[in-house]
Amino acid sequence: MNRFVQTIPPSAIRLLHERKRPDAIDLGLGQPLLHPDMAPLDAALAWVREHGCPYSPNPGFAELRAAIAQHFAYPGLDTAESVCVTVGSQEALYLPIKALLDPQLHEALVVTPTFPAYQKLCHLEGVPVREVALDPQTGFAPDAERVLQAVTERTRLVALGSPCNPTGRVWSESELRKLTAGLATLPQPPYLLSDEVYAELYFADARPVSPALFYPRTIVASSLSKSCALTGLRLGWVMAPPEAAQVMWKAHQFVVSCADTIAQRAGLEIFRRPQLLTQHRAHYVLQRQILLSALTEVGLQFVEPEGSFYCLIRLPERWAQRSMEAAQHILEGHNVSTMPSSIFGVEGFLRVTFVAAPETLREGVRRIHRALTSG
Repeated sequence: MNRFVQTIPPSAIRLLHERKRPDAIDLGLGQPLLHPDMAPLDAALAWVREHGCPYSPNPGFAELRAAIAQHFAYPGLDTAESVCVTVGSQEALYLPIKALLDPQLHEALVVTPTFPAYQKLCHLEGVPVREVALDPQTGFAPDAERVLQAVTERTRLVALGSPCNPTGRVWSESELRKLTAGLATLPQPPYLLSDEVYAELYFADARPVSPALFYPRTIVASSLSKSCALTGLRLGWVMAPPEAAQVMWKAHQFVVSCADTIAQRAGLEIFRRPQLLTQHRAHYVLQRQILLSALTEVGLQFVEPEGSFYCLIRLPERWAQRSMEAAQHILEGHNVSTMPSSIFGVEGFLRVTFVAAPETLREGVRRIHRALTSG
């Protein structure tokens, strides 16, 4: 047996989700409830009727890769050769770890709280991984200096998400510039893995800034899952500078061969009509306001999300170090699914999503409040 695989715990998010009753209020799983625009899917099927359903080239259809590169236009990542189409963003996160980190020489540094895939993918490959935690007292505000202080001579990859799952915080351009300026001064500047899967779901006036605009060793991972309500399509991409791209594409070739042809054709249609990437944003702006109003009404404290569709609720003192117990108590006693912050690397909070219908959100918040304040 592979000891690296054996010793990785299964996904706590999935385990908790599978324990909920059919009639539970689900504020736990990060799953859009909106239906996708059907036009790209219809166009993809029409293409298959005419051309069949062949393999694509290993890194993806050239026209899709070019469309992705040209849409984002990140310096040095703006050609098809910089893009690999992946099976969702999970593979996009895996490829840099698999291809660029030597377990005997390197380590990854992960900024937490965060979605725990980075650490588990490192463990899967036997790659040492360390965490640097942002401060809960500041609402997990991005802090370049804190991250730079955690970098060592073995750090080959720094991973962060913006907007972040679970905090909803966004790294500002000024903090990203501080971080990348510091990384650039190191004798061997590490790669910066920028997880931008929620970048189209933001609540300020402008899309979050990507470090790929000014740090040439940035690797960008993203997908259509959350922005376009296409989680089941499993269509993602990773963008990388030339010296990293070739090794990553080789790993992709052997791991999955290529992404699904129908998914890629649908993705191409979306990038031909890029307004589809942001058409759900207005919905989540309203959903966020409904959730925050409901939390304020019952007196629950929270970290105000700047992007994504997640919000961290601060637990009362008696639950502060028992977020898993709190989530189980709310699920079993009040029939609401939430996620404990311990899954994401910090104690003292519950993560809730705001994808549910407005009255479902309000009722879920009322039940959470009763669960945390009664007895």
